[in-house]
Amino acid sequence: MIQPTTDAVAPRPVDPDVLVEALLYSVSHDLRSPLLTLSLAGELIAESLGDRLREEPSSGLVALDALEHGARDLERMLQALATVSRARRRPLEPVHAHLRMLLGGHIVLSDAGDLGSRVVQVDPVAVREIIDAVCGDDPVEVQVQVLDAFVVLRLPTDAALDDVEGAPLVTLARSLQRHAGTLIETLAAAEVVMERCGGGLDITDGRVRLWLARSEPDAGA
Repeated sequence: MIQPTTDAVAPRPVDPDVLVEALLYSVSHDLRSPLLTLSLAGELIAESLGDRLREEPSSGLVALDALEHGARDLERMLQALATVSRARRRPLEPVHAHLRMLLGGHIVLSDAGDLGSRVVQVDPVAVREIIDAVCGDDPVEVQVQVLDAFVVLRLPTDAALDDVEGAPLVTLARSLQRHAGTLIETLAAAEVVMERCGGGLDITDGRVRLWLARSEPDAGA
């Protein structure tokens, strides 16, 4: 007999962020076991039959090469998902950071006047890593726009991003085959980090834009 209860509460819908994080972690880790099995199987086949197949070319050699290529391709795509998963779990330390610290070494272009007093709420180490990944080691021209709630950095890049617009995370998700292992993978992980700091990252007109949340001490500047 079912006992009536007055405090039964229907389960709440699953948090999409929790589901995405669990799925990213599961896919990027659990699929490595069958991938390892395929890779080892290919190596064993190559060791036992490789010389014979190469002496007598046949469909077997084509199949072996296809197996090895497919395993490498799958590893590349799983690595892209693992990169995004780690970005969601990476420990961050957001602080009040001055723009001059984040942009040191680069040529700053802005109509906002003196940027030395501008303060944003970010993890400085994470932001510098993103800037270095996009711009490289040499000084570049960084365009800076100051808005009410954000400071926007427009970063140049040597990569061809003219056919990419919007969120790199969506671009990566739409085609792991095309973008895994490229700058888009790096930017997708960077987008996750920036959003966790209260900002954002997107691509427009071939440039990468970092949206840095202005912190309270600078809100009235």
